[in-house]
Amino acid sequence: MKLCWIHPTARNPALEPLWQTIHQTVSASVAKEVQLDFRFLEGSGGFTRSLYAEHLNSVLMVEAALKAEADGYDGVYLGCWNDPLWEAREMLNIPVASVGEQSMLAALAIGQRFAVITVSDKTAGAIERDIIGYGLGDRCIARPVRTIQPFSDAGLLLEAVHAPAERLIPRLEAVAHECIADGADVILVGCAYYGPLLRRAGYRLVQGTQVPVMDSSTVALKYLEAMVGVAQCTGVAKSSAGLFAGITPANIAQARKSLGLV
Repeated sequence: MKLCWIHPTARNPALEPLWQTIHQTVSASVAKEVQLDFRFLEGSGGFTRSLYAEHLNSVLMVEAALKAEADGYDGVYLGCWNDPLWEAREMLNIPVASVGEQSMLAALAIGQRFAVITVSDKTAGAIERDIIGYGLGDRCIARPVRTIQPFSDAGLLLEAVHAPAERLIPRLEAVAHECIADGADVILVGCAYYGPLLRRAGYRLVQGTQVPVMDSSTVALKYLEAMVGVAQCTGVAKSSAGLFAGITPANIAQARKSLGLV
């Protein structure tokens, strides 16, 4: 089984310790027979904390997903909560997983009501939009997506590689206790990078509670393994009716050509 993890940005050399740690941590979680490769975007602006910037970035992510399918991968993983999941599913014929949808579905199996703690208010808005779109509003708390304060930045990401207890965990726990008071019994880490870093550090429960803090990235990646397994056993990777029905190749080719993608 060959899986391709697509990052939402270009490979910023300043974050190399983060990339190396994330890749090592999540690669150790997949089954032995799974080949997991990581790809970054070419030409990405490296910014998704804007509805418009996310929209632009989504085009590049779907293009990378199409390339992965053409290169023979069995499944594609969109490694950001700001993801073009349905757009990619429309275009690909192999399983496509996202951090958000797959970890939310996993939360339904281990708790009654989940909450997501993310890295900025703009990201929170995008995730809440997805919760509504996925029809999961009844299985999360009121105001289900909340943000650490101050917001995450590159400095916090790099610090969390070696010392998440310094600033990241206190910021997350301050919000997590509010979510628990409002009924959450599962906390999802609303960032594709912080989840593996917290799990690597052994952080799995909100302090003083039995509420799990889910490494959303690794959980969603394991779900992709299962999705590919189901597709290989049954021959069904997705529905080809309704929203994900195939599009006339000539129409898509014209749209891609108009944007200079081909």
